[in-house]
Amino acid sequence: MKRSNLALLVLPLLTVACQPKVDRFTLNGQIVEADGKTLYLDHMGLDKIEVIDSVKLDAEGQFSFNPVAPQECFDFYRLRVDGKVINLTIDSTETVSVSASLPVMQIAYTVEGSENSVILKDLVMTQMELLQELRRVASQYRGQNASLLQEQVNETVDVYKSKIMSDYIFPAPGSPCAYYALFLSINGQMLFNPQNDRQDAKCFAAVATQMDLHYPEALRTSHLHNVALKGMAKTSPSRNNDQVSEETIQQFESLIVETGLIEIQLPDSKGVIQKLSDQKGKVVLLDFTAYKTNYSPNYTLLLKEIYNKYADKGFTIYQVSVDNDESFWMNTAINQPWICVHDESSINSTYLKSYNVQQLPTVFLIDREGNIVDRPDNTSDLDEKIARMLE
Repeated sequence: MKRSNLALLVLPLLTVACQPKVDRFTLNGQIVEADGKTLYLDHMGLDKIEVIDSVKLDAEGQFSFNPVAPQECFDFYRLRVDGKVINLTIDSTETVSVSASLPVMQIAYTVEGSENSVILKDLVMTQMELLQELRRVASQYRGQNASLLQEQVNETVDVYKSKIMSDYIFPAPGSPCAYYALFLSINGQMLFNPQNDRQDAKCFAAVATQMDLHYPEALRTSHLHNVALKGMAKTSPSRNNDQVSEETIQQFESLIVETGLIEIQLPDSKGVIQKLSDQKGKVVLLDFTAYKTNYSPNYTLLLKEIYNKYADKGFTIYQVSVDNDESFWMNTAINQPWICVHDESSINSTYLKSYNVQQLPTVFLIDREGNIVDRPDNTSDLDEKIARMLE
């Protein structure tokens, strides 16, 4: 009888011990001037917002939450008291501390332990600045010609969109803040509309590409991926007013999904359009450069050594030149054995922004499946890295 009782006691302990460990993150801090108020922690899901924890604050305002950590990729949360919110992004089992005073909670809080949440705060402040600026414009042009008001609104929005693209999206398209920026809205109106604006669609495609690379199984990735595909298809320069065909969507899928890249389509020295996606099956060195530079002669010699060594083993170079002097580029490119294309937009190239190129030259290594696997900081070990990829 005693053995039976012991077994009943031990069995639940064994069951608990066998349960898998659940990763959690810690969110703590202090919200002062909120005595007696309830602080909610909301999860900002893809399709809904749900409360995952709450606490009634006392005079000191201390709080601590320990929710389950995001599993597939980064995720978004918010602290909420009396309609005032603080937006946060979490991507691991990190410990994040937040301090604020309720009256100015949305604009004067501090965050420690999450660099992305600090950047997110700046992004949200930019959104609030835009809202205030639009209110000022509306007040200034009230009673005047409606088309003039709309023109001023559009100009104001375009200025802030350019700032958001240059400060938050293109510098780090795989970051939580880049993703968050895509879905910013003012009074329910999205700032970035990939279905109607080509540049907006490219923003979505840039972030979707990085999400595909780093978080291929996440629901946010598949959702963004589909939005980007439809946007690129609908804003295609060759699209007419008819409904987007399945064939067109499949074409963009082959460029974004299968290659895992933002497609590059530019003319070579003979005027033939060369596609980056056509190089799938080879190990590719994607190179952004300019021939009319001091570094170019020695750099070109290095690339020739590497190309001659590995070209017959399934290696190639896809080189994008942003030279201002097209004639100079053409005279040099025509002698190169690899693919040389030219972007007449030069330093204003959309491809430079899409690939977050901050300096020249910048190279990427792409495997046979079309995945970016490396962005070397220097050329000293390029030979070794390419050799490993060709094994």
